[in-house]
Amino acid sequence: MNRQFPIKGRYIVAVWFLPFLYLPGVDAIYYALFEEFVWNWYALLYMIYAQLLLGITLAGLILYHKLDWQLMLAKADRSEYPPAIQLTAFIFLFSIAAAYALFYPLSFVIPEFVQYWYIDIPEIVYLSEGSFHIVENILSLLSLVVLAPVFEEIAFRGILLHSWSEKWGINRAILISSLLFGAAHPDPIGAAAFGVAMSVLYLRTQTLLVPMFCHALNNLVVWLYEAGYAIALGPDYEYTLEEFQSSWTIGLACAVIVFIWASLYLKGKVRYRAWSLPKIHSPGQ
Repeated sequence: MNRQFPIKGRYIVAVWFLPFLYLPGVDAIYYALFEEFVWNWYALLYMIYAQLLLGITLAGLILYHKLDWQLMLAKADRSEYPPAIQLTAFIFLFSIAAAYALFYPLSFVIPEFVQYWYIDIPEIVYLSEGSFHIVENILSLLSLVVLAPVFEEIAFRGILLHSWSEKWGINRAILISSLLFGAAHPDPIGAAAFGVAMSVLYLRTQTLLVPMFCHALNNLVVWLYEAGYAIALGPDYEYTLEEFQSSWTIGLACAVIVFIWASLYLKGKVRYRAWSLPKIHSPGQ
């Protein structure tokens, strides 16, 4: 009898949600580096510390259970990237439409929650007093475009998808892991859809390199958009709930594009594909 996938999903879930409670030692590390409390630096340190903790946990589990990390990161055919980028662009627009569909009506019913959860999110671009903070923004880019795509794809698609597929089947594993991924993001519907898309890319290409690339590309576009917005409007500009409410046409435009895009795709020959996960562990080990 083949041995089941050796890593239990609960270990990944625990490390994933730990930063939402408290990261042990983060204050000690911060005050060892800085004399005064500066929110930007603390938020950056907290985020990178959490990502590195996840990365160290993943590396330990992969080495201890002798997973084939080379197969996880197998080279993909170049022809896989263009359709993967198209799917990422589609999900990007879908995420914007979904965010407006969810938070726009809520902004009139429970504005305090929308302000806290969606509007007052931590900055990812640092600009103050007319200067662009080079070190802070490089670290922000490192976190968003390198650490997050690599560690999150290994955690959710490389481990959770394998572990939960044995327990619930591939389709349920995709759904549950994607919902968990979405729950930790300000835009839960869009992030969950993004998780589904990355799962499909992993199953289609049999390597994590493609979803990692698309994840990094998505985050880079977000960062560049925020950077352009911050530079154009100045360091003192603050995004408000009222501006979000008045910009509902952006969500509508994205929804229309997504609807037309999906309609054109569905008119073509769409065939169901029986997905299978790559064998990244040996049952006899």
